[in-house]
Amino acid sequence: MVSRLGIWLKRLVILLGSLLLLVILVNFIVANPQLIRFDLAGVLLPEVKASSIVVVSFIMGGLFGLLVSMVAMTRLRLDNASFKRKLGRRDAEIQKLRANALKGLT
Repeated sequence: MVSRLGIWLKRLVILLGSLLLLVILVNFIVANPQLIRFDLAGVLLPEVKASSIVVVSFIMGGLFGLLVSMVAMTRLRLDNASFKRKLGRRDAEIQKLRANALKGLT
C-alpha cells in the first residue's frame, strides 16, 4: 500500500516537472520571435510565431497521446472484468463438480 507521504511526493514531483516544462516552453517562445504566415487552401491566416506553433503542436500531441492511452486502458479494464466474471463462473462450476463427486463417494 502506498503511503500518504509517497502520494504527496509523487504529486510534488509532477507539479515541479510541470512548472519546469512551462518555464522551458515560455523561454522557447520568447527566444524564437520569428513570424510565419500560413496559406491554408487559399485562405491566408494571420502571422503567428513559429515557436507558438511548435508548442501548440507539442501540447496537442500530448493530449492526443493521453486520449489514445485512456481508450486502450478502458478496453483493457473491460476485458479484465469480463475475464474475472468468466473465472468466477468456472470456479463455481468446479466447486459444484467437486461437491457432486464427494456426494457420490459417500
